[in-house]
Amino acid sequence: MAVNIPLLLDKLFLGHSEEFGSSNALNKNCTFVVLVSTGSFNPPTYMHLRMFELAKDALKLLGYYVIGGYMSPVNDAYRKQGLLPAVHRVKMCELACKSSSFVMVDPWEAMQSSYQRTLIVLSRVQDCLYRDGLIKRDSLKVMLLCGSDMLESFSIPGVWIPDQVKAICRDFGIICIRREGKDIDEMVRNNEIFQENKSNIISVDELVPNKISSTKVRECIRKGFSVKYLMADEVIDYIKDQKLYID
Repeated sequence: MAVNIPLLLDKLFLGHSEEFGSSNALNKNCTFVVLVSTGSFNPPTYMHLRMFELAKDALKLLGYYVIGGYMSPVNDAYRKQGLLPAVHRVKMCELACKSSSFVMVDPWEAMQSSYQRTLIVLSRVQDCLYRDGLIKRDSLKVMLLCGSDMLESFSIPGVWIPDQVKAICRDFGIICIRREGKDIDEMVRNNEIFQENKSNIISVDELVPNKISSTKVRECIRKGFSVKYLMADEVIDYIKDQKLYID
């Protein structure tokens, strides 16, 4: 049975802003974007938050207005080795995005009784925004925010359901942060679904490359090394208080 959790809207931009001009942005004839990032967030680092900022800047240059973003931690049923229980990962994400003006946490995926596919998560966010009547259907675009490693995984047989990849690309769109050593253009050329929907796949370069890795952060914690300036201080304090990642 699905667990019903309301979608947070407290940071969703629905009013006036100098960034969007003096008039009410929602009355303009333009496309508004809500970003959704799925993943383990084990733990959430500054890299995860920087992805939202990079995507927002890139979309603004293309004429879109990013009005909100969501971190959606994966369900425990994903069973990735070393994955902390969802209650900890959700809490750390909430602490991590406190300083953000537009990024929120959607715990729905993490709190369900079973694993949830990314397409379901995107559809849930979109349906919630439509149902609340906050934005006109033809003005809203929910996009998957990911790194090039996730985009690459779309082409690995058995990892994703092809029809769902097609639906994500066609009905939502992907904004992908290009990581060093990954050729997104080649990935798109070599994938038939990407080729069919290439106008809906946006790649973003990192002008200031960020190689912070959750895996490396966990390794530092286990070794007793400092992780300050790799994550928000609130997340570091939570990890210390809960004695996470030390076993």
